[in-house]
Amino acid sequence: MNFAFIHPLIVHFPIALLTSGSLLELYGRLQKEPVAQAAGRFNVQFGFWAMLLAAAVGLLGLLDIEVKQTFRSFLGFHILYAFTTITVYTLAMICYRFRHKTWADRLYLLLLCVGMGTTLATGYFGGELVHRFGLPAGQPLTE
Repeated sequence: MNFAFIHPLIVHFPIALLTSGSLLELYGRLQKEPVAQAAGRFNVQFGFWAMLLAAAVGLLGLLDIEVKQTFRSFLGFHILYAFTTITVYTLAMICYRFRHKTWADRLYLLLLCVGMGTTLATGYFGGELVHRFGLPAGQPLTE
């Protein structure tokens, strides 16, 4: 099974869940709307588990591609931001467990904001790998 072809197909789901969930939770908190906050929390938690699956498939996909010098830096940044995103949302899940404490609640909200940024950065570099460098097929889609 070529995981390099599967990763770009499944990764959009956790990106959408984490981004929309973070936005909904922040919106629900600011506007004091518990339904939006609960929907955001669900999306973030579901997106967290989907992100771990997408990362595992992505790591397995690395075994299926030939890393060339032309896209090595983009791949490095994609992996760096992916692991940063995993770390940020893991810390957010831990802080959520202690949300009754003020410091944990505020840190949770800050981590959601940082997580949105790292998620989008990961997606940017992943998109460049697919659309600029033609991964996983190895042929650029644009010249």
